Amino acid sequence: MRGCLPPPFACWLLESVLPDPYREAILGDLIEEYMLRIESTSRFTASGWFWSQTCRSVHFMLWSSLRKGNCFIAMGVYIFMATLKFAADLLISKLVSPEQTTQIILAPIVFLTTAAIGGCVAAKIRRGATIFLALLVTITVAILIDLKVCAIPVPWWYPLGFLTLGPLAVIITPALFGRAKQQRVVR
Repeated sequence: MRGCLPPPFACWLLESVLPDPYREAILGDLIEEYMLRIESTSRFTASGWFWSQTCRSVHFMLWSSLRKGNCFIAMGVYIFMATLKFAADLLISKLVSPEQTTQIILAPIVFLTTAAIGGCVAAKIRRGATIFLALLVTITVAILIDLKVCAIPVPWWYPLGFLTLGPLAVIITPALFGRAKQQRVVR
């Protein structure tokens, strides 16, 4: 039965952007159609169809979400994240060590923790806001990489890690906590 389920990330993406009143009905219809397509075609073809439906729906749902003010919620959480990161960096430089090497080692930990907390806060306020928050994080990291803010020479993968893992931390952390919470409720 596990092999008959639609792609989990596509389902999660739809759950993140679909409006609450329609979420269960739309997802149920898509999953039902997916099951019918598996019976008549291959799992690969059915998964391709499910992903195409997801991709067609996401941009409309994001636009709808934007009109509802999710971008303003994301901006508020983004400012909260920036304040939290600034405070953590200040504490590290004053209490732990002012050396740049320490900053290079601890920067990813502080950044990913801040991004994860921000993602959870945004999801708690409004579920669709995490997508916009991840977009803000991506844009910020890309600009900081382009401006070469880090004065210490670092390997090529170091900034790439921030660019990929930052937005993922924003999006995935609330999904993981939400799934763990659902499993606790079921037990």
